[in-house]
Amino acid sequence: MKSIRLRALGLALVATVVVAAAVVATAAARPQATTLTLWNTMNDQETVTFKSVLAAYEKANPDVNVDLVQVPFDQRDQKFTTAVQAGQGPDIMRAEIADVARWGSLGLLTDITSRVSAADKRDFLPAAWAYYNYAGKIWGLPQAPDALTIFYNKALFKSAGIKNTQLPGTLPALQSFCQKFPAGQGIFLRADSYWVQPWVWGYGGGLIVPASKQILVGNTKSTAGMQAYKDLFSSKCAFPNKDFSNDYGNAQTAFKNGKVAMIVNGPWSTADILQGPSFRSSSNLGVLVIPKGPGGQGSPVGGNGFVIAKGTKNADAAYKLMSYLTSAPAQAAWAAKNNLLPSRASSYKLAAVKTNRLITAFLPQMKVATARPVIPQGGQIYSDFGPNVQKILNGSVSARAGMLGTAKAWKLKLFPDYTVVVK
Repeated sequence: MKSIRLRALGLALVATVVVAAAVVATAAARPQATTLTLWNTMNDQETVTFKSVLAAYEKANPDVNVDLVQVPFDQRDQKFTTAVQAGQGPDIMRAEIADVARWGSLGLLTDITSRVSAADKRDFLPAAWAYYNYAGKIWGLPQAPDALTIFYNKALFKSAGIKNTQLPGTLPALQSFCQKFPAGQGIFLRADSYWVQPWVWGYGGGLIVPASKQILVGNTKSTAGMQAYKDLFSSKCAFPNKDFSNDYGNAQTAFKNGKVAMIVNGPWSTADILQGPSFRSSSNLGVLVIPKGPGGQGSPVGGNGFVIAKGTKNADAAYKLMSYLTSAPAQAAWAAKNNLLPSRASSYKLAAVKTNRLITAFLPQMKVATARPVIPQGGQIYSDFGPNVQKILNGSVSARAGMLGTAKAWKLKLFPDYTVVVK
């Protein structure tokens, strides 16, 4: 009996060893899970959608875990630059368009030129795609392009006796159109240089021309656009904007509560607008393309996309995820939930996008939008442009003096070998 029990125990031990060895062999054969760190700058509503998109990716790719880290949008540059230089950057970073050329020039990004297919290059919208190409290389993929437009409250338009066929088609017409509303209820304009740009381009002005090394922001046409913006800003119909530091939130609040008929903003703001009392019915929100001026038409192209940090050990896995996040189906999810514009032409053929009234209303605006020069200093031009615009709007300086002041500051700080054009 003893010998039989010992033999049985021995067989059991052998079996245990065999099973354990099999488990070890299976574990060795199974690919080790890859954890990708992704730094996100989206707002709260967009991040909810982002998490659902990532969950779907992880389910389809069980060998990948995504560590989503929230980074405040206004801190992204400092945090990303510091982390990558210290060798502690994320695998993937959500970048604003102006970041890409700058980070690429500083050696903070992984060159993905060889990874991008010809089909992808054709599919991305040109205005969005341009910002991810710098110095002959590709540094990222666009996710959500945007442009400023005019949002309007249809109910307030109706109360003012305005029909859709009577919408202004030019910037001078917008000036007189605003007067149809009671004092302070026509339009809320921000004291922000980014918001001024459609008027600068509309009057034939410009910012900079890298090819000819010219600074145009202080010339007579740019000044005329700035003056037209100030005239509307200061008109009786404009909502009084006396708190420049909080005017984004103040504009949103006034518009959502039906205190003003029009604001200038981008697609990112619609999720917030539709939570306002005046837009419980989303059909009350109208989209008006910023009208053309006597010298042209334009709206600044902005937006965000994804880049891969230099030094990552997971470049292949990171690119695969980045491609998924910028794919047509993923973009359709953001379009459906957050009204973010897709960056791919193919996305606009999907039902979730085609049936989104706000997305389709934005397309005409994107077609007349203007891309800023893709240069490392692209995000720095506003450091002096913004304060000068505020001085112009509060009456501290004339439009001419403020715009020339901006031009001279750009030459001194950013473009020393450029010529300031004054005529």
